[in-house]
Amino acid sequence: MCLAVPAKVLSINGHEAEVDFDGVRRCVSVVLTPDVRVGDYVVVHTGFAISVLDQEEAQQTLKLLDELEAFSANEIR
Repeated sequence: MCLAVPAKVLSINGHEAEVDFDGVRRCVSVVLTPDVRVGDYVVVHTGFAISVLDQEEAQQTLKLLDELEAFSANEIR
């Protein structure tokens, strides 16, 4: 299963951006999102920012992922 996850753009250098996934920083390609700006949220899939999200939508998605993780952790126990 593949999952695309929201991340906040911290910096941009050419076609690469440093993004933050809830405290984990990674470099991703922004070649598919040429209008992205520092501070934007992007959906990242396989190392590529594939779309730009507004902050509210990104926060809602991140909250749902946190809830899913908490539910999954409780189910395993």
